Amino acid sequence: MTKHTEEIANCTIIIDDDDNLTIQNKPIDYEYEADTGTWSSHYLPYSHYESLVELARAIASETLEFVDKQN
Repeated sequence: MTKHTEEIANCTIIIDDDDNLTIQNKPIDYEYEADTGTWSSHYLPYSHYESLVELARAIASETLEFVDKQN
């Protein structure tokens, strides 16, 4: 079992086995697109990332839900 934890933009990101993503303890829905090998989420529509970690970092640093909590 692999667990990735990091802090970015004053948010805690936790990923368990590329199967469970939380940001600030909030579960984040996402999709893996096997045909393109990319990850996406409704938090950043039309954006695709090479890894789940990159997607999580973008959500934490670019979406209003989490950016508003940084101040």
